[in-house]
Amino acid sequence: MSIFLILKYFHILLFVFWLGTDMGTYYSSKFVINPNLSPPQRATALQILQGCDLGPRIAMPLIMPTGIHMGKELGLINIGRTGLGLIWLAGILWLILVLAVHFGKDEARKKKLKNLDFWLRPIIVIGVSGFAIYSLIDNSYIAVAWMNYKLLIVCGLILCGLGIRYHLTRFTPAFVNLMQGKEIETSNEIMKKRMNACLPYVYGIWIGLLVNAAYGIHLI
Repeated sequence: MSIFLILKYFHILLFVFWLGTDMGTYYSSKFVINPNLSPPQRATALQILQGCDLGPRIAMPLIMPTGIHMGKELGLINIGRTGLGLIWLAGILWLILVLAVHFGKDEARKKKLKNLDFWLRPIIVIGVSGFAIYSLIDNSYIAVAWMNYKLLIVCGLILCGLGIRYHLTRFTPAFVNLMQGKEIETSNEIMKKRMNACLPYVYGIWIGLLVNAAYGIHLI
């Protein structure tokens, strides 16, 4: 079995995992903001949401290394072993950071890691999108335009994720108040408003994933 087929297999799994669990996150959010459910029921729904949300967080750091590695195997991306190794290292370190944020028990440390993860993403977007745009002008590194488009779309997905996190900054305090029986009507209103504000970004992620899949199988 060739390395390309293994990479292709995992790349497809990452796409399915990302889109499927993202839809699970969206569906469970409906129960989190449902005022007709009891606080324990809504807390359980939030735990399900957070579990589903780990899917996209795992897929995001790994989808670019697998895609770039496939491009190298196909002769479409001009990158040496050192450069490819650095891309994989960056993806794995990002994944470790994501897992540390999700499974960490020390809240103070988790907050610092979460902030690091938040500000790391714009840096990745600037670097990758800048390189993709440059490669559309000079194809010395990436021979086909559609691979640059895929990279740009992934950057868009990362930005959508940042948009969701920004809009949910007021969601958590409102949810905590709700669990404590404080400002129930206000908390419900804030939670619903914040979730609704995330919808354009959620739909943007789904569309972006489907478009990237279409590029991957040369449907477009």
